Amino acid sequence: MQGTLEETSESEDQGLLGRFVDYIKQRKMVPIEEAATEFGLRSSEVVDRIQGLEAMGRLTGVMDERGKFIYISKEEMEAVAAYIRRKGRISIAALAAQSNNLIDLEAKTATSVIAAGPGPAIDFDAMVGSEPVAVA
Repeated sequence: MQGTLEETSESEDQGLLGRFVDYIKQRKMVPIEEAATEFGLRSSEVVDRIQGLEAMGRLTGVMDERGKFIYISKEEMEAVAAYIRRKGRISIAALAAQSNNLIDLEAKTATSVIAAGPGPAIDFDAMVGSEPVAVA
């Protein structure tokens, strides 16, 4: 009986984790406080969970200075990287302007998020620094 309880608990944890990931992917821009309220967590726990999911490759994105996590799909990250490679050395302002065209910030339906599936983590910070970026 104990094995069944442990399996049920693990299954519930995976279900909650999947729901958390889907919640972020569907909304694209998620205020940390909103996610905390939705899942009954503290804001710091939401940040820790997002960072852990990024480390596992289940989520990719950036945390902005206003307390929002912006989910960026692998395909969107690749489009930004391709733009940088194509342009070579560009300013952060130019990259930010083009990113608005390359990164879709509209909320998604559950079906489109599930079809996309999980992807490996991409280090956006490594692609974008405070200085102009040059890619060979």
